[in-house]
Amino acid sequence: MDRGLIIFTDSGDTMIDEESQIFDSRGIVTGAEFIPGAEQVLKSLYGEGYRIALVADGELESFRNVYRENGCGHCFEQWIVSETVGHQKPHASMFDTAMEKMGLSEADKSRIVMIGNNLKKDIAGANRYGITSVWLDWSPRYYHAAEEPDWQPDYTVKTPQELYQLIHRLEEELQTARKLSLVTAAFTGILYEEDEIFLKNMQAHNLAGDSVEKYRYWEWPQGVGLFGLWKLFCQEREQAEAEKYLAILRSYYDRQLSSGFPALNVNTAAPYLTMSFLAEYTGEEKYMEPCRRAAAEIMDCFPRTMEGGFQHKTSDSLNEQELWDDTLYMTVLFLANMGRILKDARMVQEAQYQFLLHEKYLCDRVSGLWYHGWTFRERNHFAGAFWGRGNCWITMAIPEFLAIVPEDGPVRRLLIQSLQRQVESLVRYQSENGMWHTLVDDADSYVEASATCGFAYGILKAVKDGLIDPAYREAAWKALPAILDCISEEGIVRQVSYGTPMGRTDRNFYKEIEQKPMPYGQALAMLFLSEVQNERQDLSGRQSV
Repeated sequence: MDRGLIIFTDSGDTMIDEESQIFDSRGIVTGAEFIPGAEQVLKSLYGEGYRIALVADGELESFRNVYRENGCGHCFEQWIVSETVGHQKPHASMFDTAMEKMGLSEADKSRIVMIGNNLKKDIAGANRYGITSVWLDWSPRYYHAAEEPDWQPDYTVKTPQELYQLIHRLEEELQTARKLSLVTAAFTGILYEEDEIFLKNMQAHNLAGDSVEKYRYWEWPQGVGLFGLWKLFCQEREQAEAEKYLAILRSYYDRQLSSGFPALNVNTAAPYLTMSFLAEYTGEEKYMEPCRRAAAEIMDCFPRTMEGGFQHKTSDSLNEQELWDDTLYMTVLFLANMGRILKDARMVQEAQYQFLLHEKYLCDRVSGLWYHGWTFRERNHFAGAFWGRGNCWITMAIPEFLAIVPEDGPVRRLLIQSLQRQVESLVRYQSENGMWHTLVDDADSYVEASATCGFAYGILKAVKDGLIDPAYREAAWKALPAILDCISEEGIVRQVSYGTPMGRTDRNFYKEIEQKPMPYGQALAMLFLSEVQNERQDLSGRQSV
């Protein structure tokens, strides 16, 4: 694969052990040994496709001798040596020359790392030039304390092996940021992409009998997508890019205000969640009033199952006396948020009850995984499927709910315990490549990107919020390389299963659902990748590895 990171590296006590150098009568180095591990790291990075430039002080002949003798000269795309440049580091001309020779521009500086052993030369030079500095603190020679502010390295490593790990981490960070940007850029197009299968079905099965046009861009896929964009806005609120996200949200909701809202059901409630946050943030009544009406209708008019659960009635299906795991994410989070905003204890308590009731009937007491649904009529879990995306709604919904309704009572305790049991099983069933299967416990079912992103995001958020053991963070990070591979250069998230109704009699039903780009696939990837970036900043920032 093409590597994003570009490596500038010093030589002495960075790659070569200066103490091992052999000089001729002219003071030219004729031979030297690598510091332990450096040869393998250099060859590995070159073999993995990284572009590497030697940026070092000394005589060109010395470096040619050393790297010809050890057979690693081919690893350097360019040789930037002070003898030929006419200046030593930290002079900017050393880095200017490297940039020119490598065909790089100012825009590339954010993806260049300078590795060196000398704080005064390598690190100060890189910092002044605006590229990432990495201090290889291996040798006892030279400075070991930053005597000036710009001598402070961005990262410190002690060995070539640590350097190798850091390079891979920085590359992954770079690819994460790049893919997140691509996914976000592609989001608007997919947000307004028509779901022809759904719209055709609605022509014959529209339960409310209102205009199908109102549902065209207002359903649960858009709702999940919009919430992903809102979370991205919140995470980048202090940056200029955030205003673009806010503009997309405003444009979307203003369009729907003009065309009118479809009849309310579990799925059409989903876009109101982001609308409620937008209304609260902007203080604009035009956004808040529809949310008030929707929340009141959920409380007073939604069809109920036995024991008072929200029946999973959708735009085209009654699903009488049925509880589905989707409901908590699509409807109950919105109700909880409106209860918080309006300070309406009745709404908050109803949301809490719905979580408890769904947990009672959908959470498997043995595995901790959640069934897709429960029917009070037949009193069973239909096909008994632990559907991937259905489970990920729970992994995400519980931390989001506990953030919306922060309380320390029994509801919180029970939901945290339920989440912990689920995550324990998720770790057990995670595939070797880091993804999860569309049937969580069936390795013969395909691995699916939206569920994987939802699980990984939910786990990272739960760890950050102190809900589960930090050791589970590893499972989320394990998913990252595979998800990055699922994102095309056009920013489209692949391997996303289409909207999935209930598998009523056969678990194999889930294996036959087609895969295609969907707004929720984009949104869940946005949530996961942005949470990865936030966690990296929280955990490491600029520090030793």
